[in-house]
Amino acid sequence: MLATNHAARNRLLAVLFTGVLMGALDIAIVGPALPAIQAHFGVEDRSLAWIFSVYVLFNLVGTPLWARLSDSFGRRSIYVLDVLLFAVGSLIVALAPSFAVVLAGRAVQGLGSGGIFPVASAVIGDTFPAEKRGSALGLIGAVFGIAFIIGPLIGGLVLTVASWSWLFVINLPIAAGIIVVGWGLLPRRQPVAHVPLDWAGMLVLTGLLAALAYGVNRLDTNDVPGSLVSPAVWPFLVAAVALIPLFLRLESRARGPVLRLELYRSRQMLLVIVLAAIAGVIEAGIAFIPQLAVGAFRVTAASASLMLLPLVIGVVVGSPTVGRLLDRYGSRWVILIG
Repeated sequence: MLATNHAARNRLLAVLFTGVLMGALDIAIVGPALPAIQAHFGVEDRSLAWIFSVYVLFNLVGTPLWARLSDSFGRRSIYVLDVLLFAVGSLIVALAPSFAVVLAGRAVQGLGSGGIFPVASAVIGDTFPAEKRGSALGLIGAVFGIAFIIGPLIGGLVLTVASWSWLFVINLPIAAGIIVVGWGLLPRRQPVAHVPLDWAGMLVLTGLLAALAYGVNRLDTNDVPGSLVSPAVWPFLVAAVALIPLFLRLESRARGPVLRLELYRSRQMLLVIVLAAIAGVIEAGIAFIPQLAVGAFRVTAASASLMLLPLVIGVVVGSPTVGRLLDRYGSRWVILIG
C-alpha cells in the first residue's frame, strides 16, 4: 500500500533512517574504543580485528536471510525483530565478562543489522510512490557513508565522559524507540506468495565467508607470501575458493536463490559493484584512523576522533551539493569527477 500523505512518508522514512543509521554506526563507532577494549581484555591486535570482522560476517549472512523472510512474514515483523536482535547483541557486548562474549554479542548485532537495511529498502519500495522512491532510497543508502565518517567522532565524544561499554548501552533506548514507533508506523503488508528459502545456499555462503574472513585475518602483513603457505591460512583460503563453484551451482538451481545470478550479467551492475567495493575499502579505513592516531601521535582516543572533524564538515557540505549535481547533470559526470 502506497503512503500518499507527505507527513506520513516523512515519519516512516525517519524510523527507517534511524534504524539503518544505528546499525551502520556500530561498525565505525567502535574504532576509538579499540585501545580501551584491548587493554580491558588483554587481547592481541589480530584478535581485536574480529570485533569488526565478526560483525560484518554475520551482517552479510543476515542480509539475504532477512530480506527473504520479510517476503514471507511481512516487513513490519521482520524489521522489528532485526532491531530487537541488534539491541540484544548490544546488551551482550556491554555486559560481556570476556572477549569471547564480546564477539558473540557482535555476531548477534551483525545478524540483526543485516536485515535492517534491506527490509527498510523493501518498505520504501512497497509504500513510496515511484517518483519519490529514488530520493528515499538515496537517503537510506547514504547512511553508511555518513556513519563511517561520524561514527569515530561520536565514539570519541562518548569516551570523554564514559567507558567503552556505553557505546553499546546507548543503542538500547534508541532501539526501544524504533520498535515502539515502528510497530505503529510500518505497513501491515500481507506477505507475498511463499517461496522456499535457499537454506543450502545460505549455509554454503556462510561457510565461504567465514573461511575467507578467517584466512585473511590470519595473514601476516609483514610476510604475506610466507603466511599464505601457513597451515593457519591456506586451508581456509582454499576452502573459500572451493565453495564458490558449489555456491554458484546451488544458486542456479534454487527456486528462491540467495543471490540472483542473472543480475550480475549486466555491465552497469558490475560497475556498481566495483565502485561500491572501492568506496567500502575507503570508508572501512576511516574507522581505524583514531586508533592509528593514538599509536602514532600519542593522543587520547577522544582527541584522535576529533581529527576527523574536517572530514565530517566536508561530508555535511558535500553530500547535498553532490545530490543537486546528480539531479542537474546525471550520474556519469559526477562519478567521473568524483
